Amino acid sequence: MADVHFVEGSVELLDKVGLLWKKLNIHHQTISTHFRDSMALMTFDQRKASWLSRTETGQLRIDIAVLRVPEEPIGYCVTTIDNDMGEIESLFVDETYRKMGLGAVLMERALNWLEQNSITKKRLNIAVGNEQVLNFYRRFGFHPRAIILEQRLND
Repeated sequence: MADVHFVEGSVELLDKVGLLWKKLNIHHQTISTHFRDSMALMTFDQRKASWLSRTETGQLRIDIAVLRVPEEPIGYCVTTIDNDMGEIESLFVDETYRKMGLGAVLMERALNWLEQNSITKKRLNIAVGNEQVLNFYRRFGFHPRAIILEQRLND
């Protein structure tokens, strides 16, 4: 990981995660059983707006893993605080750089920020089809709590 450094900030970093978020969205479209079409319609601008809306009543933090040469983002984590709830909104590491511990570092940075802000309730959502990430999140004490069903509009 010597060739990677981490940048932290807030809304000023949102646009720097755009290309990586698009890769995450494509991944979710690929694995989705029922909601591929709605994921394909989601744009980064829409996702960015939803994150920005969280700052109206709470806080937003962005951590980015940046390759030193060439200087480019290879992973990110968006975390929010709303009242007494902390949420890992989005976490992604480019496929080329997985299995190097970057996801764990991004997660630890996010959780440390939540702890520094005295947040004890923490949550995250994963898309159906992406269950292979469950073991990763279990390492940080996250476990399934509910299954939420949503009706598809095109049925």
